[in-house]
Amino acid sequence: MKIKREHKTALIVITALALFIWGFNFLKGKDIFKSYNTYYTITDNVEGLVASTPVTLKGIKIGSIADMRFYNGIEKTMLVLDINKDFVFSKDSKVKIYGGNIMGGKNVAIVPGYSTEMAQNGDTLQALKMPGMFDLVNDKITPLQNKLDRILSSTDTLLLSINNVLTPQTQKHLANTIADLSATVHQFKNTSIQLNRFIDKNKTHLDKSVENLDKITGDFSVLSDSLKQIKVGKLVNNLNLTIAKLNKSLDKINKGDGTMAKLMNDKKLYQNLERSTKELEMLLKDLREHPKRYVHFSLFGRKEKKDNN
Repeated sequence: MKIKREHKTALIVITALALFIWGFNFLKGKDIFKSYNTYYTITDNVEGLVASTPVTLKGIKIGSIADMRFYNGIEKTMLVLDINKDFVFSKDSKVKIYGGNIMGGKNVAIVPGYSTEMAQNGDTLQALKMPGMFDLVNDKITPLQNKLDRILSSTDTLLLSINNVLTPQTQKHLANTIADLSATVHQFKNTSIQLNRFIDKNKTHLDKSVENLDKITGDFSVLSDSLKQIKVGKLVNNLNLTIAKLNKSLDKINKGDGTMAKLMNDKKLYQNLERSTKELEMLLKDLREHPKRYVHFSLFGRKEKKDNN
């Protein structure tokens, strides 16, 4: 039996159409030879998701995203999920959207619930959006970036202030100060070297001085012990008696009793002593000026007169 050309053409078209449908669904991640249930979930943002993104359950692919559309205007986004009928899960299961690979894509997974009631075709599941790696990094980097911006701003302000302070004259003064400080440190270094040399040179004398100081300290300790042994009370009593006797003598002098009181209080005696002192002074003066008047007879003697008889 000869096949007509029209039949061949129809067969080719049907085959091509079947291949096209199969390929289109394959690219969408959907197997036309399997039956699927459709579920919906509503989320705020579907950035990183595309149609045909796989849907997994405990790591096993059970379906894919069939479509994405706006919900309630443009405030929300609805995901249409085609899930293989062979996989069932509870009605309170959630759709988890989490960060994907390094290329920025995201994944979708079903998180099973604990209800005994199973999800049915056409049910809407609650979306559970989990932050991905880049979301966490972005959350950490954003505060750090803000702090860095504040630090850079403060640093810029500080540098401007330093530039305003460090005028050419100020820079010159600062350079001179640093030079003076360097010279001072050098002098301290030389002084330290000389001091070390002096200590090394006079180490023996210094050791002897320390020994003498220890000996003096020991003598002071002995002296302190000796002072402790002195009967201070008896010494103070004797001193008080002496002072009392002295006060008694002074009282007698003030009252005019005794020779000492008369010498101090009798004006005539004082005048006589003063007059006698002046006469003695005049006599000594005359003796110095005319010694022959007083000493010739005592030194050479007087010649005896001859007796004429």
